[in-house]
This record gives sequence, C-alpha cells and structure tokens, in this order.
Amino acid sequence: MNPQPPTQPPPVSLPASQPRTAREVIDAAIQENRAWERTCLAFTVAFALTGIGVVIAGAVRDNGIVALSGAAAGALFWPGLRYASATRRENVALRMLELSLTHAKTGQQAADAIREVFLSNFRKGAGDVPTGS
Repeated sequence: MNPQPPTQPPPVSLPASQPRTAREVIDAAIQENRAWERTCLAFTVAFALTGIGVVIAGAVRDNGIVALSGAAAGALFWPGLRYASATRRENVALRMLELSLTHAKTGQQAADAIREVFLSNFRKGAGDVPTGS
C-alpha cells in the first residue's frame, strides 16, 4: 500500500482587477468620513442637550454647582462641532479634488492638483513644504 502523494489543487485564475477611478476612491473616502461626521454631530447634540438640561435643573433647584456642571457639560459640544465641521470641510476638499482630477489632462496637472489640495486643506504650516519646483 503506497500512499498517493497529495495532489495540488488547480490554480485559481482571478479576474484582472481594474484600477479604481478617482471618483470611486473619493466616494469611498467620503462614505467613511460620513460615519465620523454623524458621530461627531450626535455627540454635539447630546452634550448640548445635556448641558442645557442640567443648567435648567440647577436654576430650578437654585443650585449653582449643578448649573455650573451643566455649563461645563454644555461646553463639551464645541469639540464635536469643530470635528464635524472639519470633516465636512475635508469632504468638500475631496470633491474639489475630484473636479481638478477630472479636468487634468496630464499626470503633472493631476499631481499639481493633489499637491494643492493637500497643502491647502490637510497640512498645518503648508508654507514650509517644498513644492519641488
């Protein structure tokens, strides 16, 4: 009884994947950003309503400490609002990038469009970055 050597499965041929277009990549990025934007807005609303409710409860009960804690909780809505606003701004910048890439006729024009968007929207201290020219 000679054991048979294991046979290799036939190679699987995968369909050639096409590179994704700029529109597909940007749509995917914006879709990912939307979840975070909604989360930030939800926290903004929750902190604002909680803060207002606690301030009102403190005022009704004539308790300054409770009202002060409500003001502190209400102030926490600012970071959520700031992040939601920044996410919205980044989504608009991505759409503007899509327009620039659509109208680019050469690779250099596309690279310049990408560099311009990143320098103006995503980088702090963009003036320090060399442009390569």
